[in-house]
Amino acid sequence: MAQQRSPETKDGSSPDPAATVIIRTDAARQDPEATAVIPAPATKPVGEETTRLDLGEKTVRIPLPEKAAPEAAATQVIPQVDKNATQLIPRLESVTQMIRRPVKAGRPQPSAAPADDTPGLDTRLEFAAIAVLGGLLGVAGELVPHPGTRLLLLLAMILVAPGAAVLGFVPLQNRLTAWSMATALSLSISVAPAVLTLWLHLWHPAASLGVLAGGSMLAGLVQLTRQWRSGARFTRPVLSDPAERGADRLTALLPLVTLPAGLALWIFTLVRFSPAHFGAYGLSTTLGVPFFVALALLGIGFAAELFGRARPLVLTAGILAVPAIMQATVPILSGTTEYAWTYKHLGVVELIRDNGHLIDSTDIYQQWPGFFAVMALLSKVSGLDPISFAAWSSLACMVLNGLMTAALLRQFTTNRRVIALGTLMAQACMWVDIGYFSPQGYVYPLMLAFWVIVIRWLTGPPTGEIQRFPRIERLRAWLTRDLPERPDVSRRSRLWAAAAATVIYAAIVVSHQLTPVMMMVPVVVLAMLGILRPRLLAVLFGAVLVAFLAPRIGSVSSQYSIFDFNLFANASGNAASWSTPQQEFSALVARALAIGLWATGLFTVWRARKKLGTVLVAALLAYLPITTLAGGSYGGEAIYRVYAFSLPFTALLVATFWAGGKPHRSWYWKAGSGVLTGVLMFAGLQGLQGQSEVHFVTRTDIVAANYLYDHAKPDSGVILIAPNFPTKLRGNYGSFNKGHVSVDISLIGDPYFTGNINSSRIADLTEYVKAMNYPTNYLVVSDSMERQTAYFGTLPDGSFTSLKQGLSASPAWKVFYQAPGVTIYQLAG
Repeated sequence: MAQQRSPETKDGSSPDPAATVIIRTDAARQDPEATAVIPAPATKPVGEETTRLDLGEKTVRIPLPEKAAPEAAATQVIPQVDKNATQLIPRLESVTQMIRRPVKAGRPQPSAAPADDTPGLDTRLEFAAIAVLGGLLGVAGELVPHPGTRLLLLLAMILVAPGAAVLGFVPLQNRLTAWSMATALSLSISVAPAVLTLWLHLWHPAASLGVLAGGSMLAGLVQLTRQWRSGARFTRPVLSDPAERGADRLTALLPLVTLPAGLALWIFTLVRFSPAHFGAYGLSTTLGVPFFVALALLGIGFAAELFGRARPLVLTAGILAVPAIMQATVPILSGTTEYAWTYKHLGVVELIRDNGHLIDSTDIYQQWPGFFAVMALLSKVSGLDPISFAAWSSLACMVLNGLMTAALLRQFTTNRRVIALGTLMAQACMWVDIGYFSPQGYVYPLMLAFWVIVIRWLTGPPTGEIQRFPRIERLRAWLTRDLPERPDVSRRSRLWAAAAATVIYAAIVVSHQLTPVMMMVPVVVLAMLGILRPRLLAVLFGAVLVAFLAPRIGSVSSQYSIFDFNLFANASGNAASWSTPQQEFSALVARALAIGLWATGLFTVWRARKKLGTVLVAALLAYLPITTLAGGSYGGEAIYRVYAFSLPFTALLVATFWAGGKPHRSWYWKAGSGVLTGVLMFAGLQGLQGQSEVHFVTRTDIVAANYLYDHAKPDSGVILIAPNFPTKLRGNYGSFNKGHVSVDISLIGDPYFTGNINSSRIADLTEYVKAMNYPTNYLVVSDSMERQTAYFGTLPDGSFTSLKQGLSASPAWKVFYQAPGVTIYQLAG
């Protein structure tokens, strides 16, 4: 508050020119740096209507009050007193001036709590209507005759209807948050009837989906009627910010040209490409120069919009282009599901669909049935085999991840540019294919939604002090200082949020082994810091995890090495096995991307070190998953899961540094940012698709695998030369390789054969197979296995040709199935 004396005092005397007035910029904080001293002028200079206030590098001019009549004067004469005396001065209210403390422009501001959501918005009416519509789609999905149409309608119902029915009763003021919650709750609620009916041997897929559809429709209809009668009406979403400064015409038009041009060029590269021409360095390099130009155009267009007008629809189009290129390219080109190991999941879905209950209590997939049971519901009611829709899982999951990531970043900041850039980076830099047809692809968006709930409704600055441990209290106070205040949350809202988070977490727990464990680490740390409210939520989540995991820990420990506490070895991934230039190139690109993002995120944290609380929660969620590597390597995959789980929060930190300050309007910055965005997309694609030559599964292999599981004798052994064949894709997979159901039996990987399999080893190979004591044995040799061994350098050139010649000439083996590119041998006798 500023109090400025008028040129004349009430009794006509002139004030002392040396008199000063202290102006405070924040009355709540008595910070000496937040005050300034203004000399009070003896007389008002002629022609001057202001006086100057110098604050650091800024100069603020403050209007001087006009000369007023004695009765209206807003001044007070303070008689001179002895310097050792004290005097109480009444607070003066009449002439005051608020001065905002200047902030240095251009510096990225750390993540902060978002402002209140859209005032007056209430999403209950529209989500009640969505629940009704989603329920109708589900009912139609059970009635229409076309299998593909049935699948799409049922999938739409599962994605939105149950969650929308819940949100019809919950007032939210942000559509982005509301849509993420509706989708996550729908996917989580759908797990319950699928798993419970499976465990209780009450498997009726049509009835389960009918209950979901009918319940959603009924609940939505009740709330829709209630809201409409109360006067609620639908409102149009606001897609622009009136306060946003307009950009020049070129800046406004450039993204509208470059984004479509980039997509068109990408389509052009697909039309001229054949899957038979995969190069050793992956799909990106094989597509050639036009593809790189497409990436550059997309990056430049997105950056021009990001640092220009930042129109939500244009930014959204740029974000959606990323999963279209990264996840849709392979299914468009090949028409098959990528990765040989994905087909194991298809077999579990078929097993549940056809049997209606679990068969093998030692099968790790059947012990975590959440994802498989939901997919079995869809497959059974739609009439489609899971192989017909599994190829598009990555694209669907990454679109969902984009929605969840944007909603999550919205809980940290209202800066549209930071949210858009962070969301795009979380998509473009995801070189771990987290979304392929698997339990982890199903639970990853649920994990993001879980953190949306926790950050929005269940966190806040810690209250109280740790009296018994003053050193710990000082550390906590240092870490959490300047922690942003969250929007006020009522006790009732907090309880509802805790219930929703528990439902989502439970769905994750019954679907995947590693994800809930990684989530518990930051939950516990947030509770210890007093940020999680109430802290007992950590106990609740831990109880859910332990109750489900404890009876199954034996099967996990028997298949994966856990609790070895070898952090650095588990973080090394597969570096020790790099044997070829192409493998090393892709691995180095992916690692450089990961290390670069983590390092830039840490730099953002370091810049905010004086206000560490502003980035504390994001930093904890970004880097705490690394500690789980001490628990085990999870078959060498743990480091990749750590990267995937930390990426959204690392992207938030990097985006805060990149786009969190005053928008850069120069074309140099926009062009540089566009090129860098394209480089990030290339790095993500190289890590994701650098092994496309190996990951591509041919239709010939799929036909051969189906023939094997349809015609091979039960209780047989199926042995692979190398682990790159679509095994266990049928529901009867448990009838083969008994005692080794969870893993493939592969000669490459066994030190006895790795690096040395050819015609000279036929006798050794035969004895090795006989020692497994299966009544019948089959040996699979395929071109896809040869491509894998060549890529990873595990066999010398010519080994497969020599091996096939030796097997054909050996009386111990006969041909069981043969097609171009694949031969299945049967051990004679």
